[in-house]
Amino acid sequence: MQRILAKAGITLGALALAVGSATVIAPTAQAAGTSTIAPTAQAAGTSTIARFEGKTIDLSKDWGAAKACNVRRGVIECFRTAEESATRAAQQAKTASPSAAQGYCSTPLRLYEHANFNTAPFPAGRILSFYDSGYWQNLDVYGFNDQTSSYRTGSCYTSFAVDNGGWGNQADVGPWQSDGYMGSGTWNDLVSSIALY
Repeated sequence: MQRILAKAGITLGALALAVGSATVIAPTAQAAGTSTIAPTAQAAGTSTIARFEGKTIDLSKDWGAAKACNVRRGVIECFRTAEESATRAAQQAKTASPSAAQGYCSTPLRLYEHANFNTAPFPAGRILSFYDSGYWQNLDVYGFNDQTSSYRTGSCYTSFAVDNGGWGNQADVGPWQSDGYMGSGTWNDLVSSIALY
């Protein structure tokens, strides 16, 4: 994060304040596209087909009864519960070969639709989990643009951006961090793209 801030010519300031195991992020005046991961062009309005209970659904239009989706190597699987999603992820982790492990994180970035990780007093919401690393992923194609209110990072570093393709203000957080209120609300419902690295 410091190399990105230095590149943009700003100080660390309030971008990331470590609070125990949580990282609080706030928007910055960072120049667009200054992340170590190059911004990409992903077509807006792209259909994103996922597997859900033996059928397919288009996440860009409607999740239906699905509440948790895992995005891994272009394969998207959705489930009715977070527990089913976690069970499937654990099964895949056991069978992954070392060569297959390149290009993705062993544990995902989890984006939650509501604050406090979708737990009381907030309503149960959707969870979108990402494993793939090395490029920007636009959330609109998953029906999740500007809908992230809390997150947990996994084993990889994560960049958040307010615009598609990694453009606009960015914030970076390290592995094993979480924030139940998206920078005390300063990033609530503002994330349009993410990248893991």
